Amino acid sequence: MNLEEVRNYWAKVLGIRGPQWMIIVALQELDHGEGAPVMAVATMLHVNPTFVMTQSRLLERKGFVRRTAVSDDSGTVSLSLTDKAYRRLAKLAYPWSRPER
Repeated sequence: MNLEEVRNYWAKVLGIRGPQWMIIVALQELDHGEGAPVMAVATMLHVNPTFVMTQSRLLERKGFVRRTAVSDDSGTVSLSLTDKAYRRLAKLAYPWSRPER
């Protein structure tokens, strides 16, 4: 099993695509309470900022990401994970803590 297969597996568990999973992982690393600029996420992932914007909109619709315009620069958007995202990630990290079905 290679890293791409692992990425796609975890993404599928959350109901998202592999690249969207990578954005979530990047936000876990970059967001220190104030959100992370789209450009920082794009730089970390070596992708175009437009790609991050498009995918973050999809993640926002699914309730995983919050997009906020930065007040000092109307063209900059900050991304952060929602409580829903943190809860779902916690369940992935600790599968044994899930209630029995």
